[in-house]
Amino acid sequence: MIFLSKYKPLLIAVFLAVCVFIFSTCINHQQQPETSVAVTYDNVTFADFAGSAVCAKCHQQVYNDYLQTAHYLTSQPALEKYISGSFKKGDNAVQYDIDKIVKLEKHNDSFYQVYYHNNKEIVSRRFDIVIGSGVHGQTYLSWIGNHIIELPVSYFTQIHQWANSPGYPLSPIIFNRPVTARCLECHSTFVQTINYNPDIPPMFDAEKMILTIGCEKCHGPAAKHVAFQESHPNDTVGKFIINPNHFSRQLQLDVCALCHNGKLQEKKLPFQFVAGDSLSHYYDADDAARKAGLMDVHGNQLGVLSASKCFRLSKTMTCITCHDPHKNERGNTVLYSQRCQSCHTTQHKTIEGLTDAVIKNNCIDCHMPMQESTSISFLLKKDKPPVNAMMRTHYINVYKNETMKFIEQNSSSQKNQNSK
Repeated sequence: MIFLSKYKPLLIAVFLAVCVFIFSTCINHQQQPETSVAVTYDNVTFADFAGSAVCAKCHQQVYNDYLQTAHYLTSQPALEKYISGSFKKGDNAVQYDIDKIVKLEKHNDSFYQVYYHNNKEIVSRRFDIVIGSGVHGQTYLSWIGNHIIELPVSYFTQIHQWANSPGYPLSPIIFNRPVTARCLECHSTFVQTINYNPDIPPMFDAEKMILTIGCEKCHGPAAKHVAFQESHPNDTVGKFIINPNHFSRQLQLDVCALCHNGKLQEKKLPFQFVAGDSLSHYYDADDAARKAGLMDVHGNQLGVLSASKCFRLSKTMTCITCHDPHKNERGNTVLYSQRCQSCHTTQHKTIEGLTDAVIKNNCIDCHMPMQESTSISFLLKKDKPPVNAMMRTHYINVYKNETMKFIEQNSSSQKNQNSK
């Protein structure tokens, strides 16, 4: 007792010091930033990138699979193999008026949109960049000095023909709509801007452009990673590179939200967001409405998904819960349905006329049906209403009309098989 009494002040001091240490350790741990950014960038530049083709040296199979994805095809140079529309006579024109026509022409190895008024050539612009994988359609861009313009004629896959570009007037026929940095952020990996000013049409450096949504869009600029790994070939732990699987849920969502969360208002220079950082540091959400019924199915998949009960009740669901960004899985309803059932493990209720196999193999058409996009629509003729692109909604719900349609289609096909 005398011993304890004698050293009581010292013991209390030690105890308090230990408590302070533990408390500060907990606080520091909690305040660790939600980021896995391998390199900190004050200013992201073209020199920070290696290009996706370099990744193939070590990740050949992943790269080969990636070449089949819509992300890879979302922007490409205007080579014939990437252009969906036909340049054959009779299939290569959009008639705007009786005396106004835009023809799609091939001259040597280049392709042009040429506007004729009373058979006289008025404007001719070359296809330089293809935007869009062709799943729904394609739009074409042309360089004018350091500016990029969108050409007036696009290709609409749904009707398999050339059409007036979305949002373009049918009259007058113009060749001067500037392409914004925000457009390119969602259709390329990186483009170096020149003296960027958000209030005027942007200028870009054609020599410092990385087309496609490449590996570095999700894994961060890779020049330092490639340099390190090439000089340390025996080091099996990747350095200076980002793995989104290690992100928090919100940071995983932010990677996709850059392009799939509706309109964003920039707070900093374009192309500065790096996966693993918080998107809110760079952009403000600009959607006036965040209700599923008012959000368009195009370009706001995450916004629509976020309104779904599936998403709201989950603590872990992200875009990559259902999508493998390295592979082309489009249209594989069986695979996506299996992913639905990884959470919805209880048996779906029986539907008269359908087998359990039919129900299990296609959750998608009933709960995520195709819907019209109001932001991607094509004017074909002056006296006709625009034709809207059909896209799959990410608002997961029960759609009675679509369910009845699915039952009717599948029960009739099942009856036909049984009668054979």
